[in-house]
Amino acid sequence: MSQTSFDSTGAEPTMHLGSYLLYPQAGTDSAASWPEDKEIALFILNQPIPHADTAFLHIWDRANHRLCVDGGANRLRTLSCSLDKAGAFTPDVIVGDLDSLEDSTREHYAQRGATIHRYDDQNSTDFMKGLMYLDTVLRAGKNPRDCVVVVFGGLSGRLDHVLHTLKVLFNNKERQILVVSDENLTFVVPAGKNTVMVNKQIDGPTCGILPLAGETVLTTRGLRWNLSGHKSSFEGLMSTSNIVDSPESVYIETTLPVAWTCEFNPLV
Repeated sequence: MSQTSFDSTGAEPTMHLGSYLLYPQAGTDSAASWPEDKEIALFILNQPIPHADTAFLHIWDRANHRLCVDGGANRLRTLSCSLDKAGAFTPDVIVGDLDSLEDSTREHYAQRGATIHRYDDQNSTDFMKGLMYLDTVLRAGKNPRDCVVVVFGGLSGRLDHVLHTLKVLFNNKERQILVVSDENLTFVVPAGKNTVMVNKQIDGPTCGILPLAGETVLTTRGLRWNLSGHKSSFEGLMSTSNIVDSPESVYIETTLPVAWTCEFNPLV
C-alpha cells in the first residue's frame, strides 16, 4: 500500500459520541455523557424499522421531535399493530410528497393529531424534505448543529435509496446525523482530526471507513489494521471489514469527510 505524508496540525481532535448519543447511560466516562444543549429528532424512513423492540423504543421515548418520512408512517403503524400498541406511537409530523402514504394511515394519524405536510418539490427526496421541515418549522431559527438526527432505515433495500441516504449524510456533514440499520450505526466523520468514542457493549467488532467524498489520506489508531498516511478512495484502498481493538475510542485523521460504519448491537 502506498503511503503519503500527512500534514498534521496541533488542533485538538473533534469528538464523536457515536452510540453514546443513543445510550448515554452506558458511558462511565463523563466525556461520553449526553450534551445538555442537544435535542433529538427521530426520523422513520420507508423501510422496516430496525431494532424495533430495543433501540427504536429507547430513542422514541427520548426524542424531542418525531418525524415519519412519507411511507415511514405506514411502517410505524405496522410496528404499532405488531406490538399491540396501535395508539402508542403518534408522530409529530408526516412529511414528504406523500406518494407512499396509505389513505388508512393518513386518516389514522390525522385523527390522533399528527401534522401531515406535503412538499410537491420533486427535486428533493423525502429524507431531504424531512430535514427541511425540521429546520424551518419544528426548530425554526435554531442551529441545526444543536439537534442530533437519528434515522431508522435508509441503508437497506434498494441500492439507489442506500446511496442517496449516504449522499444526504455527506451533504449535511456539518450536523450530527446517525443512521441505524439492522447491522450498523453509520455517520460522517469530517475532515481533520477526530476521535470516535466506542462502547464495546454496543459497537463492533467489525467496522469500516468509507471514502465516499473522493480520494482522502487516512491515519488511524485503535483498529486492528491501522493506516498511516495512506491514500484511500472508492476505486483504490478502502478500510472495510476492519476490527475495533481499542476499548474506548478510535482516532481518525482524514483530509476529506469519510463515513464511519460500525456493527451495532443495541442494549435491551
